[in-house]
Amino acid sequence: MMDGRVAAVRKKLDENSFADIAILSYAAKYSSPSTAHFAKPRIHSAVRRPSQLSDGPANVREALKEVALDLEEGADMVNVKPALPYLDVIRAVRERFDVPVAPTT
Repeated sequence: MMDGRVAAVRKKLDENSFADIAILSYAAKYSSPSTAHFAKPRIHSAVRRPSQLSDGPANVREALKEVALDLEEGADMVNVKPALPYLDVIRAVRERFDVPVAPTT
C-alpha cells in the first residue's frame, strides 16, 4: 500500500537530529462512513482509496502484515482507524506487537 513511507520519514528525522521523535503509523486504516466526508469524490463508490485496507475476512491478516512492515521501517506506535468496527484488529495488533496502539474514530 504505502510501504516505504515510514522508513523515509524515520530516515529524514534521524538525519536531522530528531531520532527521539516517535512515529505513529496509520498501518490499519479502513474506509468507513465516518471518514467518507474526507475522501475525494469518486466515480464508483466501490473503489477504495489506495491508503485504505479492504474489508472482509482477511482484514485482520492484512492489518497485521501492514503493521509489521511499518514497525520494521521504524514506526513506534500504530493506529487502527476507525476503531469501533475493528475491535478485533485492535486486539490482534495488541496481542502480536509490543507497541502502543492508538485507536481513533
